[in-house]
Amino acid sequence: MNTLRQWFAEDTEAHDEYYSQPVPFHKRLGFKDPALIWAGFAIAYVCAVIGGTVQTGLGMPNAIYAILLGNFTLFIYSSLIAYISGKWGLNFPLMVKAVFGAKGAIVPTLILAFLVTGWYAFQTWLTADILRAAFNLEPTTGLVVITILIGIVYAIPTVLGVKSMSKYMQIALPGMIIFALYYLFVKVIPAGSDILSRPGSGEMAFMTGVALTWSTFVVSGTMTGDIVRFTKNGAQAVGVTAVAFLLANSIFMLLGAFISAAINNPDVEYFFDSSSIFVVFPLVIVAFLSNGSTCDACLYNATMGFTNSFHGFTWRSAAVFGMAIGLIAAATGLIGNIVNFLILLGLLVPPIGGAIIADYYFIKKGRYFEPDQAMPLNWAAIISVIAGVIAGYYVNAAYPNFLFGVAGIAVTFVAYLLLCSLFGSGSNRQHVPTSEREEKTKAATIER
Repeated sequence: MNTLRQWFAEDTEAHDEYYSQPVPFHKRLGFKDPALIWAGFAIAYVCAVIGGTVQTGLGMPNAIYAILLGNFTLFIYSSLIAYISGKWGLNFPLMVKAVFGAKGAIVPTLILAFLVTGWYAFQTWLTADILRAAFNLEPTTGLVVITILIGIVYAIPTVLGVKSMSKYMQIALPGMIIFALYYLFVKVIPAGSDILSRPGSGEMAFMTGVALTWSTFVVSGTMTGDIVRFTKNGAQAVGVTAVAFLLANSIFMLLGAFISAAINNPDVEYFFDSSSIFVVFPLVIVAFLSNGSTCDACLYNATMGFTNSFHGFTWRSAAVFGMAIGLIAAATGLIGNIVNFLILLGLLVPPIGGAIIADYYFIKKGRYFEPDQAMPLNWAAIISVIAGVIAGYYVNAAYPNFLFGVAGIAVTFVAYLLLCSLFGSGSNRQHVPTSEREEKTKAATIER
């Protein structure tokens, strides 16, 4: 018992993942490891499934256009946040503190932590549901137990830290490449050029398809600092973001759209159109590995939020806390409706990112970004985000063909700049660098 207590209480540099301070420059990993983690995060079975959902609703070639537009929009939005994190070595909660203040940051940090825990739960539930579909399992207590075991396995790399996640990605990525090649040569290419004009159900508006694409990673795109802070500078962080969305996520969503068009049967679940064990079993293994590479990154984002919000939480205890919440949601199927969940993400998350972008680039003009220089509560940021959420909700209800997440960002952005010009920016002192801060943000110092 004492050993277990000590394991949870241990809070060395190796395990706290720098959740309460910028990553020192000499601890930065450079481009490769963060890019590998983000690529494994974005090259996910669920991305192919969502791409297939967009194709089923829109048909071809509109599904292609929607996926590309959604990912490009996501890249622009996320790269603006990623640059800040890569330059200053800040995780998402520290960036939120720099904008909203130490007290004001608690609510938005926890909102995103719980939402991204929902993604971890969904991926766990999805893996169990893939097993059900592949092997015709009944939704019994045994399947619930399997779901819980899957979630525990998926949480292990997060508990051990970012380097363990990178090693896991090296195992998962080859599996996803095999998955892509199999469907490309067995389904997509033999289907010929006809799939480029394959009609959909017509039940989905074009911008809904864009919104589904955008919402898939809008939470983790907003929290991208948790990963890209390990790059050497802002330019590398933007490069990692390009790998994530312009390459990895776009390619796999497009692959899912092409597979769906080639199968051309909306009743086929998770692309399992063959009953052969020699086909189904390898695909289940690939899905397991792929969903795990997304799960651990989602739980990593959530853990970063919990450690910064709950006093006394170490990295390991926060990871287990997030895992427990996720397992409850996954085992009960609470998070099974992906479309409604994505709409919720698109409403709540983008305005928070909009406030961060407005504060750094227009209020602070890129000169500094430190959590300890903000007032305890920045009402301008909080009011602006609330306005952005309300605007996004209204646009989604009144104008379903418009990307409501972008509307939320725009309203937050304008409202924040206006409120700051009228009542102040929420910064309580000028930036005075110390030798310790200069060491921790050496990359930023070099860029200035």
